[in-house]
Amino acid sequence: MYLKLTIAGILIVMGSFTRAQIASDSFLFPEPLNKGKDLSLWATRYYIHEFQSSGNIPIVYANAGPSGLYADTCDFCTASLEGTAYVRDSSGTVHVINFARTGEETGVDCRKCKKYTSSKLNVESWGKTLWTKSEGFGDGVRNYRLVPFRTVAVDPAMIPYGTVIYIPAARGKLVSLPNGKQEIHDGYFFAGDTGGAIKKNHIDVFTGIYSGNPFPAVIQSNENKLFEAVIVTDADIVNALRSLHEK
Repeated sequence: MYLKLTIAGILIVMGSFTRAQIASDSFLFPEPLNKGKDLSLWATRYYIHEFQSSGNIPIVYANAGPSGLYADTCDFCTASLEGTAYVRDSSGTVHVINFARTGEETGVDCRKCKKYTSSKLNVESWGKTLWTKSEGFGDGVRNYRLVPFRTVAVDPAMIPYGTVIYIPAARGKLVSLPNGKQEIHDGYFFAGDTGGAIKKNHIDVFTGIYSGNPFPAVIQSNENKLFEAVIVTDADIVNALRSLHEK
């Protein structure tokens, strides 16, 4: 059986040839027959950062002001880096927050978090993050939802949003789903997100609440470690993956 995913704790099986079959939970994607442009890519990964509301740094929504949630320096900055976070309040309620935009004022110096002190990334911008309320696993671009092990962040000048790519090196790899089960991946991914550090042939693979590396042959966080991929042109496969990501 190939990859199953969850949107909100309910398993959804991916790998169909018609929209009608998407609800049947009984299909998989074969290797692509119709292929478009060949790609040579390198990859990193991003995930949902989870933490308890604490500390003295307020989580401020871009269009709604203070959320009533708080973070310490490292939690705030890690959430800014990853783009999505689960914040648990004192009652145990989990709030899903998503990066909305970079504000004008710096709320926290992320260099004060030890793991980012010497980072070559644009750490200074993270401390200006403003947030938006979200749900599920968070939001990507164009009102797409993020889907673990399916969504990739891309540079749209290289890979347009809504594109499906097939990565042979990911096919057949075992992944751990949010419900604790393990399934075999079929190698298909959807370009449904972006990021400030995602340029040219760099993609970022979303892994949901799993912070490990499910695809070590693909995700090596090194621009010199390239792998081959292909743009998928089969309309049924593209439509099925787009349907999974659309709200």
